Amino acid sequence: MTESVRSVTMDVDLSALRHNLAVVRELAGDREVIASIKANAYGFGAVGVSRALVEAGVSKLWTGNVDEAIALRDAGIDAEILLFGGIEPQQVAAVLRHDFQPTIFDDAGIEMLAKAGAAAGQRVPVWVKLDAGLGRFGVPLEQASAFVERVAADDALELRGIYSHLPFGSAEGAQWARERCALFDAAINNLRARGLVIPVTQIWGSSGVLADLPDASNAVCVGHALFGLSPLEKDVGSHPALRSLIHALSAPVLQVGGSGVEGGGYGARGNSLAATLGIGLADGLAKAKHGEAQVIVGDRRVPVRGFTLEYLMIDISDAVQPAVFDRALIIGAAGDTRITVDDWAEWTGVSPLEVLMSLSDRMPIRYVDVPEH
Repeated sequence: MTESVRSVTMDVDLSALRHNLAVVRELAGDREVIASIKANAYGFGAVGVSRALVEAGVSKLWTGNVDEAIALRDAGIDAEILLFGGIEPQQVAAVLRHDFQPTIFDDAGIEMLAKAGAAAGQRVPVWVKLDAGLGRFGVPLEQASAFVERVAADDALELRGIYSHLPFGSAEGAQWARERCALFDAAINNLRARGLVIPVTQIWGSSGVLADLPDASNAVCVGHALFGLSPLEKDVGSHPALRSLIHALSAPVLQVGGSGVEGGGYGARGNSLAATLGIGLADGLAKAKHGEAQVIVGDRRVPVRGFTLEYLMIDISDAVQPAVFDRALIIGAAGDTRITVDDWAEWTGVSPLEVLMSLSDRMPIRYVDVPEH
């Protein structure tokens, strides 16, 4: 996006990202940590986050968006860039030009990439996705041997690794994932028994890592936990102290004054005092469905009385009256007063991940380093 002249700002804490990476590395043990930066690095900015991860020693980045992958190369990031899911024919030239590592899971993918690699006089590094039970993308486990052998036999392709994905949150889901992982491991063992060389295997993401489930792979691919989120229910797995990457989301006060009319309009109610903030639904905020959403003015929580596309109307009757252009915190802390992503998830009736994903691309991001207290 072009540089914004708005003063709405999301401060993203890179020290929190490094802290979470250290937690994941400890849990991963000898397994390599591959960073999932899909969906614009969970809304935190793929380029800025990837640069910080590479500086922290991450050598592989995994995304499903070719445009974002190109942006990383354009920004000078020379890490290995892996592509989830499938690619389209018109993307093949960019994949070869930028040395991306695409995923294949059907004969069409083999043919498309092998033909392009042969024409370019280069071997295309590829990953094979096995469907261990999720049913989204992948070669069914019972077809894995024949498919991977076809990939390995093609001189235009270079097999870099085999992976799958088994996300879960509940204890029941963990048991399902454990059983499916055993079948994945068996498929990998069968392939190696046939003499196939598989440099990297990976099945666990944040769920499996935080739940400390066993596997025979030499890598994990983690997204949620890096960004301060756990997909696990409270009674499942470990819950290490992950830090939120949003240090502050703030917006300007654009107007102070006026009183709402009981039962109508926006703003404060009755004879209380209203203010208008320069942030709204178009920035990815959602209307509260459960209780009243709040923001912080000064060091006090105040209720949000109205949501529009561009603005929030708040009731500042119980706060120190701000001046025009003062800042209000949508997420963050002032003294002992705090509003979190979890608060907005509760108010809007969605998950914390969905809150992050809803924050729109027009939200300016500023990267900061905040010491841990």
